[in-house]
Amino acid sequence: MATSASTSSSKSSALSGWGLTLRIFAALVLGSLALFAAFGTGEEGVRVWIRATARASVTLFLLAFTARPLRQFWRSSTTAWLLANRRYLGASAALAHFLHGIALVWLYQAFPGVEQPDLTTLIGGGLGFAFYFAMGLTSNDAAVGALGKRGWKLLHTTGAYWVWFIFTLTNWGNVPLAFEKLGIGHQLLYSAMELALVAALGLRIAARLAVGERAASAG
Repeated sequence: MATSASTSSSKSSALSGWGLTLRIFAALVLGSLALFAAFGTGEEGVRVWIRATARASVTLFLLAFTARPLRQFWRSSTTAWLLANRRYLGASAALAHFLHGIALVWLYQAFPGVEQPDLTTLIGGGLGFAFYFAMGLTSNDAAVGALGKRGWKLLHTTGAYWVWFIFTLTNWGNVPLAFEKLGIGHQLLYSAMELALVAALGLRIAARLAVGERAASAG
């Protein structure tokens, strides 16, 4: 019985907290290596890596972004786990975006024929990266103490909505591109990602309105 309990506790810790972040990052690295093995390190392989890390980043971001409203509306062990691990999923998203940033720099530096991003993209996307990394680096209790709860919340709330905006805008531009140049798989994927991003914002707004209604009723 003691051995069984110990094993269960070990599995639980591996799927929560910083152990979860470590395992997700390891999966991202191994997945990246698998992509290079399959597609090479030429321009095509780097573009595949860019798309894969972007999708991983969006997915992990959405899990963290919707954790609280999902828990608010649906009380289950899954939503309880999501909320408890929101910090670690957010940090994992930042790590995925770090790999995405490396991939972008690689593409623009190693392949001179690639069209360079314009100034608006550099500023908007660069600010998104800055927020992402700032949120990742401050996803700990020490940062909350250093910034204060109000400052920490302002950083993470502003950053989360800016990242959401950049993801939504960028993916919206990819939808017509997918229908013009890519197959049905990419068309469905980009469309589904856009719907998920819009639905995530709607869910957060609905949760905030519900809290306001409860507060008004209680008052």
